Amino acid sequence: MMGGVSWRIRAFVAAADRAWVRLLWQAAMPPSWPVLPAGIGQLDEGLVAQAGHVRVGFAALDAAGSIPLILVEPGYQRRGIGTGLLAAALRQLRAGSVTAGSGGAVCIWPGVPRDLPAAVSFFAARGWRHTHDTLDLVTDLAGYRPPPGAAGRATAAGVAITRATAGDLPAAGAFEAAAFPSWASWFAAARPEHVLLARTRSGSIAGTLLLEGPGADSVFTPMLGPAAGTISCVGVAPPLHGQGIGTALVVRASQILSQAGVRACHIGWTTRESFYRRAGYQPWRRYAMYSSPA
Repeated sequence: MMGGVSWRIRAFVAAADRAWVRLLWQAAMPPSWPVLPAGIGQLDEGLVAQAGHVRVGFAALDAAGSIPLILVEPGYQRRGIGTGLLAAALRQLRAGSVTAGSGGAVCIWPGVPRDLPAAVSFFAARGWRHTHDTLDLVTDLAGYRPPPGAAGRATAAGVAITRATAGDLPAAGAFEAAAFPSWASWFAAARPEHVLLARTRSGSIAGTLLLEGPGADSVFTPMLGPAAGTISCVGVAPPLHGQGIGTALVVRASQILSQAGVRACHIGWTTRESFYRRAGYQPWRRYAMYSSPA
């Protein structure tokens, strides 16, 4: 018993509990965070706090070492249920370091949303370490026009930006494996039309990017709308940094998506705010990145 309420923790059963988690989200989250069905659909492991026959709290688990979500029914908050779920989740994960938010296969959000101050305070008060902040950015691509000169340096350097063909994918995969190995699986699964390449005058790959839309597969579709697009995994070979190649990739991807009918274009989980602002994007959501106490 904690906070005057007797409750126990049991395993989350997706078939029986997933619909309830959606209702719990509606009850516990503010209107600025509507239910994200694609995010909840990723949740296969977790813990449920139950008071008698009433489900009162939930913690999602990602075996890779993260706790993507903790929710407590409003009428049962501040009774130790969230704290108990968090402690039980850490015991079950048994990882050296656990992150709040993403960090494995489940990705609803990168970290703890800054516009949920009670959630930020929850982790801070329990000794979790704040390592840094990340953000998502968005722009409306209707009639998109990049800021003047945004792609000029790359063009002057002879860099060409083109969509990939099927024949380009092996070289793109080799580039990712060498320069950005954590993204290699994303490029391996991508269709050619979702890959943008930057090539030098000699034809070698200088940078890559993934783009999708309209109708991009995003957990944020309820917030961004059905004409949403995404840009992700923007990478330039380290020896070629500082030549405007990354900005040129984002600008060209934005033009392609705009012409395809994308409205809100989302760029997620980055620390490079000034970089994306140069291509016309604005901050949308910010996240505090927390790791469990040692």
